[in-house]
Amino acid sequence: MGGSQAIPTVPDVISPDGFGVPTPLVLTLDAPKEVLHYRANLALDVINSATSPGGEVVLYLDVSIDGGTTYTNRAKNAHLINSTTTDVEGRQMQVWLPLILGSALGISDATPPANIKLRARANQVLGSSGVAVSSLATSDGGTPADGLNGTIHMELEECL
Repeated sequence: MGGSQAIPTVPDVISPDGFGVPTPLVLTLDAPKEVLHYRANLALDVINSATSPGGEVVLYLDVSIDGGTTYTNRAKNAHLINSTTTDVEGRQMQVWLPLILGSALGISDATPPANIKLRARANQVLGSSGVAVSSLATSDGGTPADGLNGTIHMELEECL
């Protein structure tokens, strides 16, 4: 996702081109096992350019073990991002899915799924418009830096 994208007021999936368009960003691990542990993380930079304070954003991590047909929310949290009448405020927001046993995700070695999939969602639950993901390809500095990696990072990890 490049540039600045407004965070929707209804939970929507994060995709490479914004929210919900055209296809969600999904991470996949093949051949999951019930005795292994899994963890995930989403981190993104958010700005609030509204002139009224009080923005709140909720982040979600959803897991699927049926090839992406159905997703179950496994982690969510809320972050406040204020603003002032003169300045834009920015901060990083993050949600973690701590180590969870494969069997707790519904994985069974008797009928193993082909993979485990992770997607992320976000929504703005409080505040006026002006809250957005900030994922710049070029900095806005005095001498701009090009080719930035963006500020949305998502990971899914299998642990012994």
